[in-house]
Amino acid sequence: MAYDWNFQVVMSHPHALISGAAVTLEIAALTILFGTAFGFLFYLLKDNGNEVTKKVTSVFIEFFRDIPILVLIIWLFYAITPLLNIRVNAFWTSVIGMSLVLGAFSSEIFRSGFGSIPKGQTEAGRSIGMNRFQILRHVVFPQALKTIIPPLTGRYIETIKLTSLASVIAVNELLHEGQNLISVSFRPLEVYTVIALIYLLMIIPMNILLRRLERKYVTG
Repeated sequence: MAYDWNFQVVMSHPHALISGAAVTLEIAALTILFGTAFGFLFYLLKDNGNEVTKKVTSVFIEFFRDIPILVLIIWLFYAITPLLNIRVNAFWTSVIGMSLVLGAFSSEIFRSGFGSIPKGQTEAGRSIGMNRFQILRHVVFPQALKTIIPPLTGRYIETIKLTSLASVIAVNELLHEGQNLISVSFRPLEVYTVIALIYLLMIIPMNILLRRLERKYVTG
């Protein structure tokens, strides 16, 4: 017997999934912003700090690279308030957890990118009178981008997909709003189909934009 598709419940409650998609994009944008900043900070601490700082940062990076992100989000949700006596809502808990994980992976991407530049090039920059900032801007950074951008853009796309994990702590992102809609409509196939299409509508344009950016700086 053929399945009787009925998208009426979705069409009659468009605001739910639209608001959920907006929250998803907000989580992704904040995670990419903070995660990239954390990653660069971790890279600097690991490569330029003293021995204690390097070891502590290495352990920190390895921990957040290895722990399942779902477990981390749930743990932070229950741990932050009693351990730190700080009230953090579910939205910011998910952003913090995802940013730490992205930061851990990004730090290794930065280390690989900047580490790929031969030291002779920085020495050559100094020999012609460049200061440290000029060497970073004109010599190191343009070349490092070619190594950094491809894996980093992949992590950014993955970040949008991982926002769905925030639904487990009741963040009103796209998946959670869809689950609420299913609980009143009993039409999971239709709702999940629309959710999948919305994810594609969010990810494909970003993927195209990042690929253009990659071609510009990597092959350009």
